[in-house]
Amino acid sequence: MIFTGIASLGLMASTALASPYRHTARQMACSTNMTVEQPSAPVAHLSNSTAPSNSTTTAPSSGSSGAQNVVYWGQNGGGTVENNDLAQYCTKEAGIDIVVLAFLYEYGNGVLIPSGTIGQSCSIDTSGKPQNCDDLAKAISTCKANGVKVIMSLGGAAGAYSLTSQQEAETIGQNLWDAYGGGSGGSVPRPFGDVSVDGWDFDIESNSGNENYQYLIAKLRSNFGSGKYYITGAPQCPIPEPNMNEIITKSQFDYLFIQFYNNPGCSVGGTINWDDWKKNIANTPSADAKLFLGVPASPLGATGTASGSKYYLAPADLNTLVGQHKDDSAFGGVMMWAAGFSDANTNNGCTYAQEAKKILTSGQTC
Repeated sequence: MIFTGIASLGLMASTALASPYRHTARQMACSTNMTVEQPSAPVAHLSNSTAPSNSTTTAPSSGSSGAQNVVYWGQNGGGTVENNDLAQYCTKEAGIDIVVLAFLYEYGNGVLIPSGTIGQSCSIDTSGKPQNCDDLAKAISTCKANGVKVIMSLGGAAGAYSLTSQQEAETIGQNLWDAYGGGSGGSVPRPFGDVSVDGWDFDIESNSGNENYQYLIAKLRSNFGSGKYYITGAPQCPIPEPNMNEIITKSQFDYLFIQFYNNPGCSVGGTINWDDWKKNIANTPSADAKLFLGVPASPLGATGTASGSKYYLAPADLNTLVGQHKDDSAFGGVMMWAAGFSDANTNNGCTYAQEAKKILTSGQTC
């Protein structure tokens, strides 16, 4: 099972909201004079789709066309506090293509409108009523105008969520659409007003009622029409996935942000089970889902302490891993947990998110 402590994808926020942390996105043209020492990273992080190599770096390549850089935002942990202005992560310089808002972590068992805390200011109660969410709504609008997708995530490593029936799942699915999708909202409050998200993410780390998620997702999809919305998931790497396997194989997912960390046997630092994941979703509704390399954004990102540093890949090692998969038609890009860890982890003036973007686009590190 995944570590469910301070930094796992995903931890629900503390109810004691931290003060905003102002962190301006760094330029992608990184200075070579700003080297920050990083803890040593493991040299072996091979995929089961690639023969072993004696090198921990790859030669520069043209990058991976269409690959996307994904960052979770909205939860602090491991001593990091992310920038409370989401729009700062949606500039061209930030290098992020998809921001996942974490989390709506209370729903089901009679609660029909998901609630949670997103960022350090915005909270949504079980009636759907928002508090201090106007600034976040404006930031989401800015992100979308800048071409950055914004996805709303449900679940997390800590929370109170379970679907007790098909009917409950379908009701929650419709309420999610009415609250955050392209509809009018009906009788459900819209926390972000007329601003909609680009999709819904499922980071389900409990196995209670998971047979009903297929109905929630189907109800969401029934509203999509001709609009472009996404269903994404953040499964752990073991197969069968202990909590999400039934959800993924019975529902249509567009992107899978696979957590290749915190699980010995399939994590970076060892041999990841990339090909096994391709086989796992073959002949399922998710057969065409793009797969993402999910990694911690700093040595503290996996567990919140130095104990998880074995799951961290230094930029050169991430470049190697991306190079092994960038030509695979199933490759979608890189996902990292999380924005605050990336901000605190700089190399040659680049955040880890900026490093990942440069790797994806040019095959080089900063």
